[in-house]
Parts: sequence; C-alpha cells; structure tokens
Amino acid sequence: MLSKKEMLVIANLRENGRESLTLMSRKTAVPVSTIFEWLKHYQGNVIKRHTCLLDYAKLGFHTRAHFFLRTTRELRDQLKEELLKNKSINSVYKLSHGFDYMCEGIFHELKEVNDFMDHLEKIVPLQEKQIYFIVDEIKEEDFLSSPEYVKLTG
Repeated sequence: MLSKKEMLVIANLRENGRESLTLMSRKTAVPVSTIFEWLKHYQGNVIKRHTCLLDYAKLGFHTRAHFFLRTTRELRDQLKEELLKNKSINSVYKLSHGFDYMCEGIFHELKEVNDFMDHLEKIVPLQEKQIYFIVDEIKEEDFLSSPEYVKLTG
C-alpha cells in the first residue's frame, strides 16, 4: 500500500503527466529527488504505461462500441487472440458470469463495426453477443486523477 504522500504524487501525475517534477514537488511538499525515485520504482509496477487521452471523433473515428462476447470454453483463447490482434479494438477485458470478454472498438463508421463482427464470427463462432454503441463520453479515466481525491480518502 502506498503512503498518502505517494498517492498524492500519483494523483498529480494522473492529473497532468507532463508536469515538471519541480512543480509537482512544490504542490506535494515532497523533494524532487524522492519523487524521481518513486516514479522510477513505480514504472512497470504501479504505473503500467504513460499515455494520453484522445478525442477519437476529431480524428475521424465517429463510432465507438462495447462488445460483450461469449463462445465455447474450447474457443475462448482463440477469441481472445482475435480480439488482441485487431487494430480497431482499443481495450479487452476478461469477464466473469455470463460473458467471456468485453472489448471496446473504435471505428470510422458503422459499416466497419458490421465488418468486424462478420469477420470475427467467421473465425470464432459466438454463443452470445451484445453490442452497445457509445453515444457520449461523460466521464473517462477520472479515478485518482486529482490530488483532491487523496485528501478526501485520508
């Protein structure tokens, strides 16, 4: 378990990953050298990877969908491999109770969703599927993204 100071540094990093360590040090009252060592230690452990959030519609990807998929026990690994190698699939999650996987796909248009599902079902027969189109993004990647969160939990 991380200390409250460490959580504060993580929250600052989630709030703005490009913020200088000097400014983060001022905000958290943790020495720059300590923050540097913590971040080095967290890399590949607590911090899985550094990334940015995108507005997919502004990049021409106007269709996003969540897929809930179930196949036979024998075909689960094959389904997972197909999802992992498809470039339109942004995230894949293994589920319990009912469905095997949930994934998020990002596409230019609706036809690409249909093409994706047609291709997938030719390779891996599905027992059940549900597709939900994302109409509006209301909250995304917000957990522990502000130092205020750490202050409320301590």
